[in-house]
Parts: sequence; C-alpha cells; structure tokens
Amino acid sequence: MTCSRRFLNTPFNVEKEVGIECYLTETAGIGGKIKVRPKDFVVREMYDLEFCGSGKYAVIEVEKTRWDTHKLIKELSGRLGIGKNRIGYSGTKDKDAVSTQKMSIWGVKRDELERINIKDVSIRFLGYSNKNIHLGDHYGNYFDVTIRDVPSIGKAVDRVDDTIREAKEKGGFPNFFGMQRFGSLRPITHKVGERIVKRDFKGAVLTYLSYTSKYESEETREARECAKEEDFKKALKIFPKHLRYELAILNHLVKCPKDYIGALKSIQLGVRTLFVHAYQSYIFNEILSERIRRGLFYQCMDGDYISFRGNKNIERSDRKRIKLYESLIEKRRAFITAPLIGYESELSDLELEVSDSFEIDRETFKIEEFPELSSKGIRRPISICSKIEDFRKQTEISCKIVEDGLNLKFPLLKGSYATSLLREVMKEDPVKANF
Repeated sequence: MTCSRRFLNTPFNVEKEVGIECYLTETAGIGGKIKVRPKDFVVREMYDLEFCGSGKYAVIEVEKTRWDTHKLIKELSGRLGIGKNRIGYSGTKDKDAVSTQKMSIWGVKRDELERINIKDVSIRFLGYSNKNIHLGDHYGNYFDVTIRDVPSIGKAVDRVDDTIREAKEKGGFPNFFGMQRFGSLRPITHKVGERIVKRDFKGAVLTYLSYTSKYESEETREARECAKEEDFKKALKIFPKHLRYELAILNHLVKCPKDYIGALKSIQLGVRTLFVHAYQSYIFNEILSERIRRGLFYQCMDGDYISFRGNKNIERSDRKRIKLYESLIEKRRAFITAPLIGYESELSDLELEVSDSFEIDRETFKIEEFPELSSKGIRRPISICSKIEDFRKQTEISCKIVEDGLNLKFPLLKGSYATSLLREVMKEDPVKANF
C-alpha cells in the first residue's frame, strides 16, 4: 500500500454540497450513466439464515422492480390484512433498481403469501423461522450494475482495471455516504438536520419547504417560493399532492402558526431521524475528504480510532503502536474509522478540527426538544475495500463489456454505497450519472 497526497478535486458542486470534495484515484473516468433501464441496477441482500419446518415467522424472498421498501411493506400489510409492524426487513433498497431482499412476517401461512399478486413484485416462500428479521441483519449486498452511454467503450475496461488497481494501492475506495443519503436531485436533508441540531427549528422547516431545485417542476418551485415568503395557506393550496411531507408540515402551520417544533413532529419519525443522520453523514464526508487531501486516507495517525475485523472493539492509536496498526490494516484485519458524531463521541485532533469548523460540539447532538433524534454517535470505516475482503465468497470486482454498455459486479458490506465506488470509476456529474 502507498501513502499519497495525490488526488483529484471534484468539479461538481452538488458533491461538494454534501462533503464529497475529491476523488482518491487519478485514473481518467469512463463517464456514462446508470439506471437507464430497469435491470441496469440490481442489488441482492446477502444473509446467513436458518429455517425450520415450523415457526412464528414466515420468511419470503422478494424481488421488486422500482418499488420503495416502505411502500411495498404497506402494500403487503394491506393485502394480508395485518399491521405493518408484523413485517420484518433488514434494509431499505434504492427505489430505482431491481432489488432482492428477505422479509419475515409474523403469523402468516405459506398459502396466504402465494396468493398475493403485486405488479413488478415476485414473492418466493423460503420457510419458517422462530426469529424475526431486524434492520441490519444482512451482512452485505451484491451489486450487478450496467453503465450505459460510455464514450470510449473500448478503453473502458482497462480504465476500470486501472482505477481498481490504483484504489487498492492507496488503501481502497473512499467510503463516502452517497448522494442518495442527502437527496440526489434536491440535496437538503443534511441542511435540515443542521438546523435541527443547532435548535433553529424555524430554519429547519423553511429549508425543507422552500429549498428549490432546478430539477423540480415549475409548479413545485412556485409553491416553494410561497413557503419561503411564509404564505403557508397559499402554499398549502398549490403544493403538489405527492409531496406529502411538505403538505403535513403546511397543514400544521396553518392550524398552529409559528409552532415549528410541532410542524416537524407532523412528519413520521423515520424521516425526522434521516435529517439528523444526514447531517452526521455530511460531517463524516468532510472528515474523509480532509484525510484524502492531507494524504492520510490509508496512513494511521496518532489518535486515530481503529476497528478490527470480527471484533466490535475500537482502540485509539498511539505513536508506539502505529506500525502494528498499519500492519493489521494492510492485512485487512483492521481499519481506520471516522465518526458519525454524537454526544458520546471521542474524536481525534483532525476530527475535532473539522467539527469545530461547523461550530458544533458533541453535546449539540443531545436534542431536548426531540429526544428521539438525539444520537450517541458511532464510527464507520473510511475505506470500502478494507471491508470487501471480509466476504467468504464473491470478493472480486468483475468488469466486462455487454450490449450497449459496461457491466460491473461487486459485493459490499452493508452500509457502503455502490455509487461511492462507481463515482471513482466514472468520474461523472452525479446527476447526469443517475446517482
């Protein structure tokens, strides 16, 4: 492995807005776009599951095309006549994809499931289990991605190989949170989260309602302008009906003017939680970008926090043990982490420097007005490649030319974004690339 200060700054402002400031690799990108056709982006959850002949939970494998996970669960619960809380799942998947994931359903028989017919959804009964599937139960995802509109397809395979080789020499691909975390076409979830964390609840509401995107319709932009002027009654009348979270907030503000805390509570908990998580992710991205700029992506520093394969313990490095840690990191037995900052986070000097630039401290993540949004903080590896080789199978990234495109197949452990690997390969505007 090599330690290098060489990198490329991203030219795309939309990436800079979410803390993705640079590319680790200097190899020329291949360009192109993903998700042109429904089967261009296929993701399959990877599990270790055991089934038995009987059990409280029926386990199914669901293949869905362009279905949001939460909407499908709502549809399934309606068809079965049960509450949504009886359906367990491990992860939410990209809507604009063909995704395969497992679900557990309490108290439902095989024949009930086999009678269900939903457009663009295939359901396969796997067996029964005495264990429910919970968030995070899968250990990884396997991706099958086809990139279309690649300008120089003849050179593309070599460029992909060169990018992978360069990334491995530098310690792997940066484990950035991808654009989906923030809103691909209107990246504002972290901006709302920042206002919540800093107790500017009016600012959080107005940011969510009024921040415009050139990719939205003229009708939507006009409605957001009304919200910006705080004409909530007019905005409520003209906001498109599919923007249900904005409508929920506006309904509350029309009934209870100036109650911005209540307005935020009018939208579901999962969405509110996403705001704070996105702000933490933004700071993580900024810390990771700063490490790359300083040539510290793969180099262990005094004060870094190191995690170990197969072990949940995290250790703070010191000068005496840096060579040991670097040896373990090179062997993929340990990896450098960066924080999703919370009120119990311990930070290195570099991490403190970055967080201080945002005028926050750890206690700001203890939110009295929204205790359910308060976060202790966790740590996350800064490298994707350091985790790939933990897999028992399918550890290589494959690349080949197919009809009208280039196909890549690769596994990632849960929590890593395929687009964070693909951006290094493609080096394309994330909006044009359909990230």
